[in-house]
Amino acid sequence: MTAPTPVHLRPYLAVGLAAALVAVGACKTETLNTACQNERYSIERPTDGKMLAFGLNTRTISYHYLDVRRDTIEYTWDTSRVYYGGACLRLQTTDSVRVNPEGTFQFLLSGSNSAQMLSRVVTSGVTINDSVIGYVFRGCEGDGGTYRVLPDSSISFTWRNGEAAGIFDARATHTLSGDSIRTVFSLGTPADSVRGSWRLSWGRAYCGEGF
Repeated sequence: MTAPTPVHLRPYLAVGLAAALVAVGACKTETLNTACQNERYSIERPTDGKMLAFGLNTRTISYHYLDVRRDTIEYTWDTSRVYYGGACLRLQTTDSVRVNPEGTFQFLLSGSNSAQMLSRVVTSGVTINDSVIGYVFRGCEGDGGTYRVLPDSSISFTWRNGEAAGIFDARATHTLSGDSIRTVFSLGTPADSVRGSWRLSWGRAYCGEGF
C-alpha cells in the first residue's frame, strides 16, 4: 500500500477550505495572477533610503499540520534537511541601528525556499512514514509596502501588491525584539480536526543593501 500523493501545497491548506488550495495553485504558476509578477526576486533593487535587513533563519522554522477528519495526515518540518533558497525583509532606519517606528519595507526572495517535511499517514490501521517537499512561502507574495511597529512591538505590514497570505496572513504576528523578528501563524485550535501552525525567526543580515 502506498501513501496518497501529497501535493507540495499541502502546508498551505486553509483549514477546511478547498477554495484556498485553488488560489494557491494559481499563484504558484505565476501565470494567472499579475500580482505575482513583481520585484521580490530582484535582490539588487535599490533600497528605499537607509534600511536594515532581517534574513529568514531557516534553522528556526517549525511547521506542523494535522488532519484527522477521516484518515490521519500529518506533516512536520524537518530542519535537519537542506533548505533551498533565502528570504529577507528590509525595514527603514535612520541611525543604522534601530528600525524606524514606521516606514516602507521591502521583501526579497531567492530560490524555492523549500525543504523536506516528514509525512505520516494512517489509513485503515496502516501507518506510512515518508517525506514530501514543503514550501515556506505561498508564491504570490508582494515585494514590499509600508509597516508600523505597534506599542506591543508587533509589526503591522501593509502590502502594495501581491497577497498577504501564508505566514503574512493578517492573523499572523510578527514581533520585533532587538536584532530579530519572530513570526507565528496558526490555523485551528488543538480541538479542531484540521489545524496547522508556523513558527520562525528572522535575524539581522545583509541582503544586498547598498546596491
